[in-house]
Amino acid sequence: MALQPIARLAWAVIGAVLSAGEVGGQSVVTSSTRVEAQPAIRRAVDPPSADFTTYVEGELVRVSIPSNWRELPGSNAVAFAPEGAYGNAGVKSVFTHGVGMGLARNDRGDLRATTDDFIASTVLAPPRPVRVTGGRDSSRFPQRRVTIGDRPGLHTVVSTISEATGELERIEIYTALLRDGTLFYVLAVTPRDRVSDYAATFRRVMRSIAIMDCDGCVR
Repeated sequence: MALQPIARLAWAVIGAVLSAGEVGGQSVVTSSTRVEAQPAIRRAVDPPSADFTTYVEGELVRVSIPSNWRELPGSNAVAFAPEGAYGNAGVKSVFTHGVGMGLARNDRGDLRATTDDFIASTVLAPPRPVRVTGGRDSSRFPQRRVTIGDRPGLHTVVSTISEATGELERIEIYTALLRDGTLFYVLAVTPRDRVSDYAATFRRVMRSIAIMDCDGCVR
């Protein structure tokens, strides 16, 4: 599968065409064109709304998101974040609170190995101070088994330094394989000192996900 179907709209707020080759920590994607009007990233943002809005991304994924989070699509990734939680850090388009999801290549043919590679080469690229938590496996990034939509997945937690704020942040990485073997990922990002404020919201978002990569799937 080509890596385009998750989102095909331009990010109108930023005015940039986005490339998903550089999903790093809180980075959604790397901007490949000149950025015009940049929203300011604020330390304090509005809490997640209790009301949720349902989105269908690329006719592939259905997900429910807090209604006060903005949809920020790219070429093969999309992020949802509140006002004040997204903008630029250098040349990268980033978010500090919210959820990002997209598709990545699976060259290893194995979910666990591919997830390790994805985290090392994409989520944490360039290398930044990091601490991994959760899981008891001996893999490079400890993982626990979860269900994403209707299929088995993995959940990994890392703590690192935000490129946008220079402060500690926590990134929860969820991964699963599509029927054609492509890696589907979700990144749940929040400042380290706001983890408890977002935990229930992230759980609700993850429970809402439906992956619709089959002929008989209900859209």
